[in-house]
Amino acid sequence: MSRDIKSAVSDATLQLLKPLARFLLEARVGVGELNALARRAYVRAAMQNAAASGTYRVNVSRIAAATGLTRVEVAALLAEEHGAPPREHRGRVRAERVLLGWWNDPAFQDPTGQPERLRRKGPGHSFAALVKRYSGDSHNAAAILDELLRSQAVREREDGSLEALSRTCANVSWDSQGIAALGEELAEHFETLLYNLKNPDRPRFARRVVCGYLDAYAARVVIPEIAEQAEIFLEGAQDALNHPKYTARSKGSPARGLKVAVALQVFQETATKSASRSRPAHTRARRPAPRAGKRSPRGIGAL
Repeated sequence: MSRDIKSAVSDATLQLLKPLARFLLEARVGVGELNALARRAYVRAAMQNAAASGTYRVNVSRIAAATGLTRVEVAALLAEEHGAPPREHRGRVRAERVLLGWWNDPAFQDPTGQPERLRRKGPGHSFAALVKRYSGDSHNAAAILDELLRSQAVREREDGSLEALSRTCANVSWDSQGIAALGEELAEHFETLLYNLKNPDRPRFARRVVCGYLDAYAARVVIPEIAEQAEIFLEGAQDALNHPKYTARSKGSPARGLKVAVALQVFQETATKSASRSRPAHTRARRPAPRAGKRSPRGIGAL
């Protein structure tokens, strides 16, 4: 891989990681936990590549050579894939590590096994001592306490003592199904763009149009109209994809069945002053030229 290509891959990866990092920070997932997930993903991808190409039998040494992991790491990760308990990973958000210790360390529990109420400072049973043991540095106790109080994982009582209320400081209103859907949709979109990058002569349909500087007042009209047309298009696509004459007769026959997903989205962010006022269109796949007479009655154009 040339230096230019590798640099472009690095830049694209960083761009992908920025929104992912914001998502993980809100969920209080630390960089060490992301590192552990990345290692698992590398092993899974290497196994998938080997199975798809049929070039070699999956084994620890070949996966280690392909991923840059050690054979010991690969063996441990493969064991986790087969049901072994996951290892403890460093890099957990410090506030989460402090909470974990508060809930599980007998030295900071009351006689009933619940987290003991702690004073802020002092030797022995204090929040500062807890932070020093589980974050490694008592000097950041104030910042960690602010985070725990803000997320309502801890509260300060009238007498000044601190009480643990939650096992996590991830105070988000997401639901597990929504998070699962986010992961599935992003993976599908990325897989499609990656396929097109590797197969430019026979791409899958993926097209993107961009307006670099849409007037905010016009957006109040234009975006709802686009969303309405998208809904109509997707309803038609759903009817077509699920029509009895098109669906595989035997769902147990993977050779005859395909998973097909069609997705549309409208991305918005505040434009910078240097943003172009033109509306460039970026095409990721070929598509037939639009037929005459297929314009939307609203005049925007059918999606």
